[in-house]
Amino acid sequence: MNKILVAFFLSIGLVASASAAGNPPPAACAAQAPYGTPVIRKENSNTLCRTAYLTQHDNIAKIPVWVSYILTPEHTLGCVPRSNAFTADSELPINARSLPADYASSGYDQGHIASDGDMSWDPQVERQSFLMSNMTPQLPGFNRGIWKKLEDQTRAWAQGRNHNLLVYAGPVYNYNNRAIGNSRVIVPNGFYKIVIDTVTHETLVFEFDHASSSNPLNSFVTTLNKVQSDTGIYFPMPEGVSFSQVIWPANTKSIRKAKSVACSTKLW
Repeated sequence: MNKILVAFFLSIGLVASASAAGNPPPAACAAQAPYGTPVIRKENSNTLCRTAYLTQHDNIAKIPVWVSYILTPEHTLGCVPRSNAFTADSELPINARSLPADYASSGYDQGHIASDGDMSWDPQVERQSFLMSNMTPQLPGFNRGIWKKLEDQTRAWAQGRNHNLLVYAGPVYNYNNRAIGNSRVIVPNGFYKIVIDTVTHETLVFEFDHASSSNPLNSFVTTLNKVQSDTGIYFPMPEGVSFSQVIWPANTKSIRKAKSVACSTKLW
């Protein structure tokens, strides 16, 4: 399956090269991309290795192309308070950075791609999730609605299954989309998230229009081929991957209770 997809992408020129496992990740971030890194031809981009996630940043659009990270059951019970420490990313060239000021009075939230709630298990990790290189403009109704619902569900899946999950996430966009701020930050027209159970290799693929929605998460389940076609990204998959057509059972109330108990005795 992966070899067929790679051959397809090579034939239409979307990627320069790829193996069944994707490109090798930086050694320090190997754990965050166990099957290799997503592959896309981007001439002006930086791959950024964080403590708990790996990302490719588009220096023209000034948003992440994708993020990749492992969410463990233990990490779902992180107790670090939300810092709101939105900060320009000093690892990027100055003219490639977005700034918190770009979002001021724009009507858009600074929307996380690697979820802050998945990164609240360590103070440094939590602050790294607020780097602007992890942000895209998101409508408040989307960011605080269906996108947050999927973030909460993902943590509930990790906890309920008691398995590590691999998460790929990012925006769907074009360079002719609307841009905000002096840095000209591109506003995505959609978003995707791919959740892989690293034990069973069951996989859920979601794609959303950039809009508020009260529809159930099941209505956003789609195919890997569609997301790859819409983004031009090849996402490496485990051998024996199986794609779920409906979302997995999850109890978000149970994880909130477990988190409350775990955090009642911790001080940061």
